[in-house]
Amino acid sequence: MSSGTTCKYVVGVDLGGTNVRAAVIGENEKILAQAHHPSYAKLGADRVIEASVGVISEAIKAAGLKAEDIGAVGMAVPGHIDTARGVIRWSPNFGETKDGAFNVFLNVKFTPLISSRLGLPVTMGNDANVAALGEYRYGAGRDVKHMVMFTLGTGIGSGVIINGEVLIGSTGGAVELGHHVIVAGGVRCGCSTFGCIEAYCGQHAIVERALRAMENGSSTLLNEKLGSDKGTLTPEQIDEAARAGDAAAIGVFEETGYYLGIGMANSVHIFNPEMIVIGGGVRKATGLIESAKRSMYRHTIASLVSNVVVAEAGLGGDAGVMGAAELAWRLAGA
Repeated sequence: MSSGTTCKYVVGVDLGGTNVRAAVIGENEKILAQAHHPSYAKLGADRVIEASVGVISEAIKAAGLKAEDIGAVGMAVPGHIDTARGVIRWSPNFGETKDGAFNVFLNVKFTPLISSRLGLPVTMGNDANVAALGEYRYGAGRDVKHMVMFTLGTGIGSGVIINGEVLIGSTGGAVELGHHVIVAGGVRCGCSTFGCIEAYCGQHAIVERALRAMENGSSTLLNEKLGSDKGTLTPEQIDEAARAGDAAAIGVFEETGYYLGIGMANSVHIFNPEMIVIGGGVRKATGLIESAKRSMYRHTIASLVSNVVVAEAGLGGDAGVMGAAELAWRLAGA
């Protein structure tokens, strides 16, 4: 809880493309009660707002509280989030399907509508930024002031903390480290740019790297496990083979770590952090973080990197709701 706050409870919300989760957090930094439901993300803004209001209200009721007991609500939302204006400028996970065309959220007024429905102050931030705030305030980074976080999953999320504050940029669009270019003219990324770190370290890139090893005739346990059904390959299966000593699988994560380390090195040069936190399920892959650290040291000015600590995220699936709760504490104490 931030200093100066007089309320005793806030609500943190993690809104995703599949589910929305709300948790009531007290002054002791513990989750008092929570609720989760489908977010109905593909059914448009009205349904997402309805789902969000419903799950927040349910969590408050489950905690034995009333709306007037809550100081504020914070929300972690994927996409380009204009926090100051309460607008989702763009989100890849939400939208409506009409005539076979998928329309993403564009310039949706969001928190003002939720605030008016609940009768509570509401704020939001990009989900990766908010997760970084959660790790900074309650997790791996709670003893530092300057921190960078990479979240490894389907894509590459990121967040930056400078002197205890989330770096969000002029319209809430910072920091998209997953889409900074590490290989000029390299592999095409899902964002349509070429050479982004996500194109080399995201889940699709990891699987493609393993498939290339299999197609090149490398002797690997993955061939024995999957046979001809290679379309179902996952990073988890690759890691199982790596843990069994499979050289090709180990090489997949060594190469992935090499590219991740270049991104980490760039973040050291740009932000001069005390700590780099690695989150997301892929971080557990055999040898990945060790390879990334070696690459980071290779590509960074020695005096800048010498005191940088690389740590695994500590909050797991709670990073979003805890970071959102910290947004709420700060709003309530402003």
